[in-house]
Amino acid sequence: MTAPDDDLVAGEPRRVLRRALSHLSTQRRDDGSLELLGEVPPDLADPLMRALERVAGELVDDDERRGEVPRSGGRLHADAFVALLLRVTDTPADQA
Repeated sequence: MTAPDDDLVAGEPRRVLRRALSHLSTQRRDDGSLELLGEVPPDLADPLMRALERVAGELVDDDERRGEVPRSGGRLHADAFVALLLRVTDTPADQA
């Protein structure tokens, strides 16, 4: 069995990322889009931002490897956030 800090997602402890994400919520706008709201404390925001940057880098690398135009801007950030959220909420292999 692994120690809690050994359960890493995008290079950061899963428990820290879960705590960071717990400070965020969504609100539906009139146009149907979702707005992300919240204030993440600095001790949690730093690991969250590092993880998001790593995932964004992976997405760009994957796009380039497949010969596609790499995602950028808002699309890249939204896709990285969703990908990170899915990874953080996924059950670790040793607990499945």
